[in-house]
Amino acid sequence: MKKRQTAAKLTLISALLALCGCSSLPPGGAQAVKPDQTQQAPTQQAPQAQQPVRPGFAARDTAAQADGRIVVLGVSGANYVFARYGVDGQPDPGFGVAGEVRLPRTVQTGADVLRLTVQPGGKLLALGGSEVLRLLPDGQIDSAFGQNGRVTAGLPAAPQALATLPDGRVLVAGGSRELSAAPAAPASTLVLTRLLPNGQPDSSFGTGGQVVTAVDDSASAYSLWPLAGGGALVGGTALSFEGGTFSRWVVASYAAGGTLNSAFGDQGVATVRQDRFAATRPSDLAVDASGRVLAAGYLGSGVCTAARLLPTGMIDPAWAYENASALRVLPDGNAPGSGGAKTGISGVSLALLPGNGAALGGCAQFAPDASGQNQIKPVLARLGTNGSPDRAYGNEGFQPVSDSAQVRITAQEKLLVGLDPITEIEP
Repeated sequence: MKKRQTAAKLTLISALLALCGCSSLPPGGAQAVKPDQTQQAPTQQAPQAQQPVRPGFAARDTAAQADGRIVVLGVSGANYVFARYGVDGQPDPGFGVAGEVRLPRTVQTGADVLRLTVQPGGKLLALGGSEVLRLLPDGQIDSAFGQNGRVTAGLPAAPQALATLPDGRVLVAGGSRELSAAPAAPASTLVLTRLLPNGQPDSSFGTGGQVVTAVDDSASAYSLWPLAGGGALVGGTALSFEGGTFSRWVVASYAAGGTLNSAFGDQGVATVRQDRFAATRPSDLAVDASGRVLAAGYLGSGVCTAARLLPTGMIDPAWAYENASALRVLPDGNAPGSGGAKTGISGVSLALLPGNGAALGGCAQFAPDASGQNQIKPVLARLGTNGSPDRAYGNEGFQPVSDSAQVRITAQEKLLVGLDPITEIEP
């Protein structure tokens, strides 16, 4: 794919960024996409950069190392599975046994949330159900982290999201319990935990390393973005039960010490979307080079959607995606028949692209066949700088793929798409 890059001096809007403390620091501490690069419209097809990866287990998350190698986290029976693949898509013999590491799961439930990120220095950090694990770059358990490489104490009761800071500290977000749409159920709150690099609670954050924020009648966090200095943005769902069940996407902005940034949104909590139904979730967050906050997820109707906030936490009036939504979230967050994880938890993922565009994963087009039955067609969606589909990409902004369950961007500015198969393509 032919690209044209022009050098331009990046000028950040310092005053606005100061309002929310936002930075373009990605959750894994990897190199951020360079915002001073622009490119011509890509060709109709998205060329693959390597052979697709087909994990031999139920993949749940992926991460890219700085050198381009791919790490996959999943489950197989009673074990977590970590697998690493070289830039050629083949198992990395220098990782574990034949490219895989298998560790026993403390709790074995099909709905466990699994998240993966790469820390500075190449250590692998994973959220598995109710624990956080860390591996050394060669796949060995990091005995210097928690108890023999695992941390269970001090985490949210219902953890959902994981991120790392450049200094090795760890962020985990979730709820004080599983969020329930039943008005009589016990209420949940947003919970954010920060750990030191050794896995101990960071006493300089909140109370004993944790902050708890009550929003509406009940709430839980589902997405997380680290901010420079140790703060974070947390995306979640808040429910209200007066006169029925109503939900809203919220983003809470926390300073390095754990207090809410009062200049962001309404005293630290911004409203992104409102929905009549409880089944709505902001499943991914990102902050672009100008400090604007992108939130991607799905509504109670199943519509894949994305929204953008200004650095102040106000809705960005220039964002147009809502007027062009034509996608539905994939069932179980995975392509039918792909062999990937069937968790019962759908999700939409987000990757920032050069030039402040974005790619959405976890979505599909539903089109009737000759018999009138809807067929699920997984697609990778590419959005322009204002949120409208990039109509020069694929079919009017939507590129059919084998599996669109997830999208990540590498340090080499290539996209990792899907969970089974995992395909690396040019953006």
